[in-house]
Amino acid sequence: MASGIEIDDSCTQTYNKFQFGEKVYRCVVFRVSPDMKKIVPEEDMWQIKKDKNVCPKVDTENATKQLCKQLIEGDDKSNAQPRWIVFNFEFDTAKDNRRTEKSLFIKWCPETASIKNRMVFTTSTKGLTDKLSITVTSIQADHVDDIKELVGKLETEKLK
Repeated sequence: MASGIEIDDSCTQTYNKFQFGEKVYRCVVFRVSPDMKKIVPEEDMWQIKKDKNVCPKVDTENATKQLCKQLIEGDDKSNAQPRWIVFNFEFDTAKDNRRTEKSLFIKWCPETASIKNRMVFTTSTKGLTDKLSITVTSIQADHVDDIKELVGKLETEKLK
């Protein structure tokens, strides 16, 4: 538990589908439940599956666009919700054109989030990372441009 908020067991199940075995997801998203009593996986439309019909780099680009679109569309109440995003980026390095991949833990906390939501989000992050054993690089994002820039930063090795 973190800040009195339970981490639902379904978070572990969702994360395991991302991290282990077939690794079916490109991106998994978690949020605080509407009653603010536990951390839960976001709805299915937020869990972006890998598309095996395109190359991994294109799939990463498509998934990034889809995620950014979901973060800015919808009603104001939904858009203002902080979320934890674990995203597996696959890209070619600019230096030697080498295919590589890197998972990032993105702490999405838009400026439009209420102070209460921000506080619960901030104090609950460690509990979620500990429960799921997330050890990847952590990034703070307040705007979709922060997420859009990640692929370029990874390709040019400005983000490790």
